Amino acid sequence: MFKFFSKKTVLLVCLAIALTGTAITGFSSTDTVRDLQNKPQIVKTVFKDCLGREVTIQANPKRILALTSAAMQALYSINIEPVGKVDDYTITEEGKKLPGVGMSKSINIEAVYSLKPDLILASSRFHANLEKELAQCGAVIFYFDPENIGDIPLIGMSTYFGALLDREELAYKYVLSVFETAEKLKSQLATTNIKTGVVLQATDTITAAQSATSYGSMLSLLGIENIVPDGLPNASKSSFVAFDIEAIIKSNPDIIFIVAPSNNQENNRKLLERYKKDSKWSNLKAVQNNRILILPFSINPNRSLPEAMLSKTAEVILNNEKAFNK
Repeated sequence: MFKFFSKKTVLLVCLAIALTGTAITGFSSTDTVRDLQNKPQIVKTVFKDCLGREVTIQANPKRILALTSAAMQALYSINIEPVGKVDDYTITEEGKKLPGVGMSKSINIEAVYSLKPDLILASSRFHANLEKELAQCGAVIFYFDPENIGDIPLIGMSTYFGALLDREELAYKYVLSVFETAEKLKSQLATTNIKTGVVLQATDTITAAQSATSYGSMLSLLGIENIVPDGLPNASKSSFVAFDIEAIIKSNPDIIFIVAPSNNQENNRKLLERYKKDSKWSNLKAVQNNRILILPFSINPNRSLPEAMLSKTAEVILNNEKAFNK
């Protein structure tokens, strides 16, 4: 057994890591064979996953199942069609037609068994307690942690799985295209002078998107610093974490986004007004400058491609600036 890397692969992985901060930790070894033209071909590779387990992945697995929407879309970005879907995935038509295995946070184990996957990509946030049950279907289980995928998980997952599944070049091309889109949008937003922000979920308590989430990645790609610090309680278990009004007041972000809970425009309008009229929020820059905004229901990693999330969010900001500055 020995490690085999082509110069091209090394260059692509290094560039992907530079762009997204992505790397597979604990790479162990690669078995290779030689084809009729005497070219080395990878047979299997051993990785260490985010639960600290050594996982052997055969070359070119045929039936891959990803247990989150973001992981599913990352597979599509490197030209791999998963064998099934999580039911919260509603991005592409082909993905929506796949057989379902339940919601990301409530996986139907029997449905997983029925698909007979040979590789399952599971989130350590949501599926660590299912390790034994998932393993009973005979598939290889690889656990990933969004917090360890890179500084921009929204697209870093593509380079992460690209390295895992020997699709680095496809991942690089995709990531580069998203960065190009993001740079164009950042230049359009430069005149707004929006430097800091936060994405909130409308629940009984205030919860905010961590940086190591799709929403946090979206802010970063648009050049907006997320005010939510890393390492808050329950950060390893959920995309949104408790974040009280006092912490928001202290950071005083330039812009506040509230994730729309539904497509009901009237209810979303009332929700926004409730925040704007709350006396606890009145001294915030975002409120005073009319920069507390509803993120449309479609701007969601379960419903939109990363490129669409970026473009639609930039459009929301620019339309609001235009209306407010008339």
